[in-house]
Amino acid sequence: MTSYLPFFSGTATVAGALVGLLFVALSVAPERLRGVHASAEHQAIAATAFTALVDALFISLIGLEPGGGLSFGAVILGTLGLTSSCGLALKLWRVRADGDLSRRWPYLLGFIIVVYAAQIISGIVLRTPDSEASSTVTFVYILFGVGIARSWELLGLEGGGPLDVLARRLGTRQPLAGAPARPSAPDPGQDPE
Repeated sequence: MTSYLPFFSGTATVAGALVGLLFVALSVAPERLRGVHASAEHQAIAATAFTALVDALFISLIGLEPGGGLSFGAVILGTLGLTSSCGLALKLWRVRADGDLSRRWPYLLGFIIVVYAAQIISGIVLRTPDSEASSTVTFVYILFGVGIARSWELLGLEGGGPLDVLARRLGTRQPLAGAPARPSAPDPGQDPE
């Protein structure tokens, strides 16, 4: 397990810095998150970014502790992330008719829920220190990716990564850029030429 100490030291530092930068980003445009123009989707994006980065931070700090406890940390932090994400999904589901929500949110939030469920399962199933540390490293990378991507989205930017492309494709039912459009079926009331 000692071979992972430099990794956890570095990721704890990076996660702490990213959480601080997220607070700066939130303070730059608070009108999207509070007040009369608050958006439930922006609140959910901010919450998922924060939760992912805090999870990565605390898992990294647990990895620095002598004796570890990574499996307990995975279960506890995964449960917090899972319940938070499920609560956000329920909130967005309730306001979907009222709000101006994108069609992407169920796919992205569904992915995040799967990540937290997998984190819980890995904390329950994995028992050797090396398997715990290796699994934790994977989740730290994934959580950084989620936190950074959601922070990027919070600023109103899209990354164009595979998950964005998939979510756009599933959410809009439009052809991908550069892909040939499918011919539409002829209208039964029109005479074919």
